Amino acid sequence: MCAHKRADCGHIIFDPDEVMRRQGTNDAELCEYARIRPEQLRHYRQDKIKKLSHDFVARLCYVLECQPGEIFRYIPAGEGSAAGEDSAAEEDSAAGEQAF
Repeated sequence: MCAHKRADCGHIIFDPDEVMRRQGTNDAELCEYARIRPEQLRHYRQDKIKKLSHDFVARLCYVLECQPGEIFRYIPAGEGSAAGEDSAAEEDSAAGEQAF
């Protein structure tokens, strides 16, 4: 069972890249069709937003024709290095900024 502290439970990472490649969708198209702002997408990619609305997830899944588990990953507590996650977030951020 999960301890009381959020950090002890692990966390969820937004990782739509594989699905986006499969669908041939770029960040600009995803933002346009899902009706989200580019800044909002960048913040999700950088793990700066901690709460998801069902509406947001539904719009992403509709546009990308996928299930939520295909664009979100659960990282158990203690797995993955903080440095590796930071560099992946920086790469995602750079990729997102290049599209705009």
